[in-house]
Amino acid sequence: MVSVEEASRIILRQVSPLPGEEVALLQAAGRVLFENVRASRNVPPFANSAMDGYAVRWLDVARASATDPVTLSVLEDVPAGYVARRRVTKGNATRIMTGAPVPRGADAIVRVEYTEFIGDRVRISRVDGQGSHIRGIGEDIQKGRPILKKGKLLTSADIGLLASVGKSRVRVYRRPTVAIISTGDELLEVDDSPQPGKIVNSNSYTLSAAVQEIGAVPHLLGIVRDKRKSLASAFKRALHYDVVITSGGVSVGDYDLVKGALLDVGVRMALWRVAQRPGHPFAFGRMGSKPVFGLPGNPVSSAVSFLLYARPALLKMMGYKSFFLPVIHATLEHEIKKTKGLKEFIRCCLREDDGRSFASSTGTQSSGVLHSLSLAQGLIVGKEEETLLPKGSQVPVILLRHQGLLSGELGF
Repeated sequence: MVSVEEASRIILRQVSPLPGEEVALLQAAGRVLFENVRASRNVPPFANSAMDGYAVRWLDVARASATDPVTLSVLEDVPAGYVARRRVTKGNATRIMTGAPVPRGADAIVRVEYTEFIGDRVRISRVDGQGSHIRGIGEDIQKGRPILKKGKLLTSADIGLLASVGKSRVRVYRRPTVAIISTGDELLEVDDSPQPGKIVNSNSYTLSAAVQEIGAVPHLLGIVRDKRKSLASAFKRALHYDVVITSGGVSVGDYDLVKGALLDVGVRMALWRVAQRPGHPFAFGRMGSKPVFGLPGNPVSSAVSFLLYARPALLKMMGYKSFFLPVIHATLEHEIKKTKGLKEFIRCCLREDDGRSFASSTGTQSSGVLHSLSLAQGLIVGKEEETLLPKGSQVPVILLRHQGLLSGELGF
């Protein structure tokens, strides 16, 4: 039996990022870049106006003021998307819209607010300076410059940046395919009629949703009954995917056959059982480079084990540099008893008051009560040496509703 921290180290040491693949630009959002990207063009590709107004020569308008305005002849109008036909010469101006190319001869833009249009002439009462409101060629991005580095998690702004330099396809880390198997004679499919002694297989759905949440690709392979040959056959099929996740059958009972069946198909086991609650019965191994996770059958144990071990491994495979859920410290609102020698993960609700976080248990901590995990905003971490978490003490809390934040280390 190993500690939570050691189990995490063992797993992450044996998991590697997947190769890259080229995808259409919109498919890359939220994924990790597999290549360094340099700009293939300038952005903007031409000098353009940052304002609606008039393109002028600075020498003509430098002394314009409210008391001594300058009047110029208007040569033409240039909307965005069009190019001026005429050069701006002495005593003239061109009416211009935001984004339109600056006409030849002009070296300043006068805001429309500082002007008065009269017939075919414009009266200018103020100028912001030479070169004002002109966005120069390559002001945002210069051709040949690096714009994004390999390993960058692509945001919506990054996608727009790539589009601006004409990159319609991009290489990102491949998303792992994840085979999900639930084991047990007691399980029913979600649409089956209730039967005595049977329960619905919720684990496959919890785990598939958790895999989807982080951008990996789940494949539900159904329920496998408690027969070693059946399990081995199912695991052999599952090993066609990048990752295998099973739930149930990893304890020490007569019908806990998963570990043996995994050995039968050539999986090399790296660890079995972790000093934690929930999730004490847990197995991890590899078939070649493919990680195999044997999660407990109890719904909360399965879900918590996924969050602690499978989730970080999948993120590493997708090129992430940070894998773990964020941890805060909160004041405990009531005492909690725990078992010495095990690290406990206690489902909790959180509230904020005057800039401080407060944590309270969601109620029963039975590993079969999935509703308590649905209510939870975090997991209080009770350390191995502790038997009592006193009311008012500061406790580490793993955030479950984290809005995409990740940490580079376990943090508790």
